[in-house]
Amino acid sequence: MESNQGNSQEQAPEIQATAEQPAQPTPEPAPAQPEQTAEPVAAETPTPAAPAPAEPATETNLEKEIEAALGGQSLDKIMEADEAKTKELAEAASADSDNKDPGEFHSTVRRGRIAAIRGDDVFIDLAGEELKLQGVVPAAQFDRPPRIGTIMDFVVDHIDESQGLVFLSREGAVSQANWQQLKAGMSIEARCTATNKGGLELELVGSIKGFMPASQIDTHHVEDLEQFVGQKLTGVVQEIDHKAKRVVLSRRQQLDIERKAAKEKVLAEIEVGQVLTGKVRSIVDFGAFIDLGGVDGLVHVTDMSYTHVNKPADFVKVGEEVEVKVLKLDKEKDRISLGMKQVKPDPWSLVDGKYKVGDQVEGKILRTANFGAFVELEAGIEGLLPISEMSWGRVRSANDVVKVGDKIHLAIISLDPEKHKMSLSIKSSLGDPWVGAEHKYAKLSVIKGKVLSLTTFGAFIELESGVEGLIHISELSDKRVRSVDSVLNVGEEHEFRVIEISESERKIKLSIKAIGKSEEEIAKSSEPRGGKRDPRPSQMTSSRRPKRDDLKSGLGDVGGMGLGGLKLEDFLK
Repeated sequence: MESNQGNSQEQAPEIQATAEQPAQPTPEPAPAQPEQTAEPVAAETPTPAAPAPAEPATETNLEKEIEAALGGQSLDKIMEADEAKTKELAEAASADSDNKDPGEFHSTVRRGRIAAIRGDDVFIDLAGEELKLQGVVPAAQFDRPPRIGTIMDFVVDHIDESQGLVFLSREGAVSQANWQQLKAGMSIEARCTATNKGGLELELVGSIKGFMPASQIDTHHVEDLEQFVGQKLTGVVQEIDHKAKRVVLSRRQQLDIERKAAKEKVLAEIEVGQVLTGKVRSIVDFGAFIDLGGVDGLVHVTDMSYTHVNKPADFVKVGEEVEVKVLKLDKEKDRISLGMKQVKPDPWSLVDGKYKVGDQVEGKILRTANFGAFVELEAGIEGLLPISEMSWGRVRSANDVVKVGDKIHLAIISLDPEKHKMSLSIKSSLGDPWVGAEHKYAKLSVIKGKVLSLTTFGAFIELESGVEGLIHISELSDKRVRSVDSVLNVGEEHEFRVIEISESERKIKLSIKAIGKSEEEIAKSSEPRGGKRDPRPSQMTSSRRPKRDDLKSGLGDVGGMGLGGLKLEDFLK
């Protein structure tokens, strides 16, 4: 009986402390009662004469909320029941411990009550064997400051009896994995604590150490690893080393999983003609790949702008957000053709009423080619200047006439807005130099010209740009000339006399030997030697000769082969 009374006296202060009531004088010992009678005993405690100091209103309200949440049950009972359950699980786990790896680590889950928050630490009241020790959890593991009195589950990291502390970790939503739950392939959350040459050092719930190789951080190479320090990263468990208490995670695999799910969603919703917002993922020589949120589309260099784009890298940058229009779609092959210029109005739609054939315009040379040059009239409006339309004279190369960046005057010679085609001409804007040539280069006039080229029969002479004449080898000198280059050389300037000109046929006949001669002398020198030529055809040259009936073949009347009266059979006898 005395022993029971002693136990009752030890339990009464513990119950009062748990209920957080002010200290009261202990009544005369009563017979031992079951534990559930503890509350009536506390209720029958006589009220002292001197009133106790009033507790803050917040503590009183907190106690009422806790009692309402417990539903009339004792907090000690709840925590002791949880301790009993934990012991049962521990005994069951130890029963088959012989079959487990001796180096395998097992964490313990404890239920506790938030007691206080001091700085960066949250202190926890625990039940069970650790009742005399105080639990502590880093405040950083909570999404928001916890409420005093809240009951939560924690993972026991380690116990420091010298400090009287039990170091705990809070179970997270995604990363509530502990050593019993960790499996390869599951997604968990970890915090990056530091970096090394190989990758990122991580810390999981329960102070489990983790590592993420640099190649597994992202879907592309990452130069700066320090940017991840302090961040929470979600990754897929690749390896678990229980002995070393270390886990290897892959964020790249997690991103692939998320990207695959997003890709399926995008492909299910995307349609031709939609205007979407994407991010430039990579740039190549022929265009740029745009991330549409799980699936990539290609913007070809010709669809980036209505103006000419030489290098895609000069037009867009990696990471830049752009608006694109879906041009083509092949869901089976996961191919999406996008356009950036199609989002904006087509400047060619305004060409029909703004330009017409014959207009004199000014343009800028964008680039040259073997066949001509491309000229920009305004942003998005380009025309072709063929090499044949650059000058009335001969042009060997477009660069001999125009240079990139030159501003020139041109004339529109053809226009097709629907096909976005325009042909331009320089020589048409200057006028035809052959107009009035018969007056400018009158017959028998002496003019200067430049030797353009030589042939076996003569030389071509440039009188002005677009106007050329021909001098025959027979007109080079009164003497016999064996080769043209013995008299003329390309690039030289000489005086020539116009002996014939036809503006309609664009032909001019020149002469050197006619210089200084009269018109009669020129006409006489052009006659053939031996006098004037009879315009009537001779009998020898006439195509119509008189037919004679008295002509014989030389065989006489007998015919044959001129053998007289003999026949071939006579020679064969």
